[in-house]
Amino acid sequence: MKDLISTEYKDVLAWEHSHTPGKWGHTASMYVNNIVQNSNGVTEWLDYGAGHGGLAIAVKEKHGDKYTITEYEPSRPDATKPEPKDYVVCVDVLEHVEPDLIDNVLDDLQRVTNKYGYFTISCRLAAKILKDGRNAHILVKPKEWWKEKLESRFTIKDESWEPGDKNYRVIIEKITKEKI
Repeated sequence: MKDLISTEYKDVLAWEHSHTPGKWGHTASMYVNNIVQNSNGVTEWLDYGAGHGGLAIAVKEKHGDKYTITEYEPSRPDATKPEPKDYVVCVDVLEHVEPDLIDNVLDDLQRVTNKYGYFTISCRLAAKILKDGRNAHILVKPKEWWKEKLESRFTIKDESWEPGDKNYRVIIEKITKEKI
């Protein structure tokens, strides 16, 4: 398997997670209604880049046990290669990926997405500065750049742009042989 995160960056993120408990992965809770609406009835999901698991907590609060969410957070010490799911949620994750590993991560997202996905990407600097002095959003690119990267791996079913927040939201579908 290709590297998805360097050892050095994994250590930085692990330190950040341990010193800001509950702060990583909470953004997904803002999108719960849209995430559920775009799940196409799929009840087993993968939260790719789950942070502290804010999505699973918010979904359980609103929908009880209707959805089963597997979390993948590469900076957790127990992180293992996630298994593919029919629905993959990746909220505010890709801007945190090391630039030289973004293609590996996008290829892995393609691998784990059996059918559908809901992705959001921030296209601006974060307020947070990491302990190593870098901005927490270490990969800030315009939405057009992200769209090109995603279109080479998925069919974009819907997209929206929030210019005030500079957030790019994308609903994707896996490219099947029939669509190629």
